[in-house]
Amino acid sequence: MSTVNYEPWTLATILTGGLGTLAIFSFLVRENRLYRIFEHLYIGIAAGLGLVVPIKNYIWPQILVPLLGYDVVQYPDGTFSKVYDPTNLLYILPLSFGCLYYFVYSRRYAWLSKLVIGFSLGMSGGLAFKGFFNEIIPQLASSFKPLVVYHDGALDLFRSFSNTVFVVTLLSVMYYFFFSFRRRARFAEMGAGLGRWLMMVCFGAFFGSTVMARMALLVERLQFLLNDWGAALRYCIGL
Repeated sequence: MSTVNYEPWTLATILTGGLGTLAIFSFLVRENRLYRIFEHLYIGIAAGLGLVVPIKNYIWPQILVPLLGYDVVQYPDGTFSKVYDPTNLLYILPLSFGCLYYFVYSRRYAWLSKLVIGFSLGMSGGLAFKGFFNEIIPQLASSFKPLVVYHDGALDLFRSFSNTVFVVTLLSVMYYFFFSFRRRARFAEMGAGLGRWLMMVCFGAFFGSTVMARMALLVERLQFLLNDWGAALRYCIGL
């Protein structure tokens, strides 16, 4: 008999999780109704969680609590922990502007939602533009590597070889995507071919890391089924 005592909610969670895992894995045999049920259940939970988490972790504690003055505590002697900051009322402006998005369900006033959508697209474009430069410029700067590296007055063969491979890979891959003129010289064609092979090596490494990540997820699910779910089943049948 199992010596572990489960709370009813914990036991139901583990049993449902194991059943859902097996239902998702049943897709490996063929698509079936049980798989579709848990697929839609998972999507619905993810959508609901995406709505609840921002409200719980951001909107309520960081906006509504200071706006409504719930962070001001009144002591038994009538004094308060702090004075209410009237600048918190400025939160009403972005909240009201964001609520205009719900006019998308109105045929007459749908144009109001386009204001929020346009603002969001402009902000996202600006952040993407800024992020592009913040990512690309450091990469360009770090691509200028010395081919001969000295460390403590001695030649560092490993770093010199590593930098040489990096520079050759960078130049050959960039030259592979240079289509302004035809490559007539044999040396130029060899450089482009080298760039293509190096890209294949890189894509293979990416694919291998993706497979390893998926295998890690599979191992975690199998451990859950064999350990947690199996123990919960034995607890239910009284073994």
